[in-house]
Amino acid sequence: PSRFAFVNVWRSVDQQQPVLSHPLALCRPRSIDYARDTWSYHMHFEDRVGRNLAIEAQAGHEWGYYPRMTADEALLFFAFDSSAADGDVGVVHTAFDDPAIDGAGVPRRSVELRTVALWD
Repeated sequence: PSRFAFVNVWRSVDQQQPVLSHPLALCRPRSIDYARDTWSYHMHFEDRVGRNLAIEAQAGHEWGYYPRMTADEALLFFAFDSSAADGDVGVVHTAFDDPAIDGAGVPRRSVELRTVALWD
């Protein structure tokens, strides 16, 4: 293929209540200096070696999230796009403790699915 991308889908699977603990936060890609703020690392599995990205927090990073997501809502975002400029790899994301919501004792139940899109 001439281009490929990893596209992630994240959603709650809890039919009873919204996400009350550790919601998913996304960082606006344009707010990241990938050369300065990120580095890649390898994950060694029994049958393969994978690569992932780590980020060092900076004051200029623009983070956002969708509080109290329900099972009827989903986030769709690029995790990697081979056509992006060098270093601009996609949407950095992580779970975090939201001080505005008391989710103590309420475990998050969610799923993240990574798909691969191919172009000729």
